[in-house]
Amino acid sequence: MKKDIRERLRSEVLLMDGALGTLFVSRGAPSDGPRSPLTLSAPELVREVHDDYVSAGAQVLTANTWDANRAKLTKYDWADSLEKINRTAVRLAHDAVEGEYIYVAGLVGPLGQLVKPYGPLTTAQVREIFSEQIRILLEEGVDLLVLESFSSSVEAREALRAARELSADVTVIASVTLLADGKTSFGEEASAAFHELAVAGADIVGMNCTIGPQEALEVFRRASKATPLPMAVRPNAGYPWLVHGRAVYPATPDYFREVAREFVREGVGLLGGCCGTGPEHIAAMAREVVRQRRRLPDWAPPVTVVESAERSAPPPIETSLFKRKLADRSAFLVTAELEPPRGTDPTATVEGARALRAAGVDAVNVTDNPMARLRMSSIATAHIVKRDSGVEAIVHFTSRDRNVLGLQSDLLGAAGLGIKALLAVSGDPLKIGDYPQGKPVGEVDTLGLLRIVKALNSGVDLAGGAIGSSTAFAAGCAANPSARDQDLERSRLAAKLEAGVHFVQTQAVFDVGALDRFCAAPEARAVPVLVSVLALKSHRQALYLANEVPGMFVPEEILLRMKAAREKGPDFEREEGLAIAGELARAVAERARGLHLLPMGRYDCAAQILAELPRHAVRGAA
Repeated sequence: MKKDIRERLRSEVLLMDGALGTLFVSRGAPSDGPRSPLTLSAPELVREVHDDYVSAGAQVLTANTWDANRAKLTKYDWADSLEKINRTAVRLAHDAVEGEYIYVAGLVGPLGQLVKPYGPLTTAQVREIFSEQIRILLEEGVDLLVLESFSSSVEAREALRAARELSADVTVIASVTLLADGKTSFGEEASAAFHELAVAGADIVGMNCTIGPQEALEVFRRASKATPLPMAVRPNAGYPWLVHGRAVYPATPDYFREVAREFVREGVGLLGGCCGTGPEHIAAMAREVVRQRRRLPDWAPPVTVVESAERSAPPPIETSLFKRKLADRSAFLVTAELEPPRGTDPTATVEGARALRAAGVDAVNVTDNPMARLRMSSIATAHIVKRDSGVEAIVHFTSRDRNVLGLQSDLLGAAGLGIKALLAVSGDPLKIGDYPQGKPVGEVDTLGLLRIVKALNSGVDLAGGAIGSSTAFAAGCAANPSARDQDLERSRLAAKLEAGVHFVQTQAVFDVGALDRFCAAPEARAVPVLVSVLALKSHRQALYLANEVPGMFVPEEILLRMKAAREKGPDFEREEGLAIAGELARAVAERARGLHLLPMGRYDCAAQILAELPRHAVRGAA
């Protein structure tokens, strides 16, 4: 009979396995859709992965059940097989450890939908969905439950409560996903999240995914004193890069081994790997982890501060990474433009957002009927992108197609869907688009739109009526460093700042000298400026931008470089365009608070451009 894992953790460090999903993909499984159905469609692959982790020295094996809940399986038409998937997954794991002294864990992940007040699900609904899956895992005899990859302690608490309602005795690990700053994507401090999970009934708390080994170690050092419970850590193999359409993780097994040694010294309870790790990483860590005595870290009980009733309530948790980075003067922002689908199928747009996220982009800008051509609503697209890819979206919002009633109604709808940032623009003229005979509304201009946003952020509509809960938009506006009349441009920007702008996004810049002059103006130093960089595809495109697009300036030097590349062939033109974009991106990083990429649908080029930035400038840099 296996010794209770909680007893073992009092004196020794245990080694968990590594990633399942990314390893399945690397071995030929589809990169889209849920991973748990592979238990039925490719059981040999699942068993092979389990066997390899056992051979590598893992002492805790996780069943392939992370996304086997009704909310996620329904999305991919696998809900009817929920019970079979969970039962088969646990049995495959048990078969792999037969005769071995290895624990089998039922793996439970988030539902993929936000919990109120951030999303549509009530806590009762969340707990019911988790209960359905956890009951099956317990019936199949898992040795413990691993609740993993939760970005919200609200949802994690409900999963814990579901587990405890079903069993007071089963060991439960509750793990949240943290950013490098030691906070969840909802802005909750790691120590606070660990404390909440401990109170909710976790036996072991921890963190996994998103960040790599070194950043996870730094967070662990800061947060491990928040609870006397053992801690489990499963970092990613660094931040992924998109190579030939696949996510590639850079951290090597030797690197994991070195950092594992540090984790053991700091008092970790369980150590394993998340996305990008494989049996080779676990085998390397085994040499530093297995049979090592656990050092119990010093525990400092939280200090309770009693505030007087007169003090104001604490500000709400800021759930927007983009807004948090806007407020951080030391942060460098990276955004990229994303076009909505032409019809009703958002698949390509969501995949583009995922590629941009993998490249290191903080948020995507969803355009609003760009070039006056019919596309899916930017608000709907932004919501779908955030829901299905996890990437925060900045909505382009035009005054061209809406009157003041429609503007405010759509803004409230955007806020209700969780959109936290928008770019106020006038919109391209209808005469250049699909409906040249259409009538633009234009009841207010960009300044009027910004004033409406400012009012809604204050809790009132344009007529002065209270709207209840105020909106919380970060409002942006456009500016052009290459405009011929810079005095006029500065005057316009000053008016937009007065109307409540929080950030500025420029048009595409090719002239570093013009950018220097723009950034020297006091108006450009008042709020963060995100400078747009466009990767040229061809000499022909460069000529078009230089000669036919109002306000665009392409220096002769760049035209000559693209012309020389054209003489060598299309591939050379593309590479030269990317090289120029990389040079401009480096220049932007030295001068401004952020970079905005204009990939023109070529989302795979983002990673190559961002690779040219200083290491500290991109979220994905180690």
